[in-house]
Amino acid sequence: MAISLLHRADSQAKVSPMDPRVLFHLSLDRSFSYVCADVNKRDRFLSILSALTDDPSDIRYRQEVIRDLYENPMLSEQLFSLFSRFEELMVAQKNAGRDEYRMNATRNTSLTSAKNILQTQALCLKRALLFVKAFGELLAGYSLRSSALLDLLGACREIYESPSFEKLLLYCAKYEKFSANGFLDFKVTWNEEGRIAAYELIDHRYIRITDPELKKKGFSLFKKADETVYPCERVYVPKGEFYETLAVSALSDLTSCFSSLSEQIFSRFAEIGDELAFYDVALRYVCCLDEKQVPYCFPTVTCDGEFAAEQLRDLYLLMTKESASDVVANDVRMPHGAGGVLVLGNNGSGKTVFLRSIGTLQVLAQAGLPVPCKHATVTPCSQIATQFSEAEKEFCEGNDAGRFEQEVRELAAMVDTLRDGALVLLNETFQSTAYREGAEGLYHLLKYFSEQNIRWILVSHLRDLEKMLAPDDAAVLHTAEGYRICQ
Repeated sequence: MAISLLHRADSQAKVSPMDPRVLFHLSLDRSFSYVCADVNKRDRFLSILSALTDDPSDIRYRQEVIRDLYENPMLSEQLFSLFSRFEELMVAQKNAGRDEYRMNATRNTSLTSAKNILQTQALCLKRALLFVKAFGELLAGYSLRSSALLDLLGACREIYESPSFEKLLLYCAKYEKFSANGFLDFKVTWNEEGRIAAYELIDHRYIRITDPELKKKGFSLFKKADETVYPCERVYVPKGEFYETLAVSALSDLTSCFSSLSEQIFSRFAEIGDELAFYDVALRYVCCLDEKQVPYCFPTVTCDGEFAAEQLRDLYLLMTKESASDVVANDVRMPHGAGGVLVLGNNGSGKTVFLRSIGTLQVLAQAGLPVPCKHATVTPCSQIATQFSEAEKEFCEGNDAGRFEQEVRELAAMVDTLRDGALVLLNETFQSTAYREGAEGLYHLLKYFSEQNIRWILVSHLRDLEKMLAPDDAAVLHTAEGYRICQ
């Protein structure tokens, strides 16, 4: 069974990949470009970030890992380095496996090639075993609290404390320096028709030549039980095509054994590399918050529908500003039972930044990451969807639909994919149409969302909406001077 540092073994999570536009609308891709310059590592991080988990136990599982790694920076550094080299070994083993496949498929491989592939696979298995031991011994040197790292330690110990571990290392050491020069001994069995029924490579130390007619009888007071005896004799075959065929086939069988054992180890740890890349970027993110002296916390995860944040700041602005004091902090709370949050205000008053900060908080929280606010409580959602109105100049040339028509199409496509427990973020939707018509259209859309248990947050300048919504339908906030958001 594969080991995971992101999901508990008994996880009931339903992982829901987000539309790539969500990361773009929330500027998460740009925010983390300031955190990690390594494009490949950042892409791996964002791929996990966008795969929402709705299981609170998984979220807390990740929070514990981040705490352990943050409190033990030497552990983090060594663990990341070890698994980076472990991944390189997995690639080398796969390449050797492809060579082995070609060897078996073509059946015209030389004895030297077969020997080289055997040596490579023996070395790969040996190194894989030693890596597992190194992982375990590294983790054992720290006082860990996270279930994920303790489970990883247990899985490593299960392998390197096994009685077979040292035996496997000895076999690997024997064949990683294997030479096909000289003689190879084979045990060959013929059937009644005189055809080869089976053959295998055999260590000459274990060859026993017997002849029932010449077998001496021992002295004993008791009658010996009848023994099954297989007469055999040594036959010296000159090196040639027959010898080459036997040797290549036998070495191929050995290679397959080593390859199979390596793949069993790699399959158990296959996901750890990507997961540690996620934690590597996560720790860099925490260090950025520390350097900028940004207040942050691990959110409290609940299942009762509560959503609240105290002194929430926008992550993208935090990454682009000198210090946290340059970014306005706001409070937000979605009352239990309310369908959503409506934020009203004029253009340029901070509504979009506020919406982006809320969406960012939800994504980071469900990934198990700390969030840039003093305190937060979140309920995991099943999906996150966004609809951010674009500027007129960004519409493609030749687009025969106006802004309103395009927004209607986008919302229709969104509604078809949403399910129970989703969160929808709407930014200035229907702003291009008449105020009354836009407000009425949004009212019916928001009512539908609430009836389907889909929570929503809308920022808009359509003030007629506040009159249409009942007090229990939504929390209504207004913009104030200095990009503040208040009731």
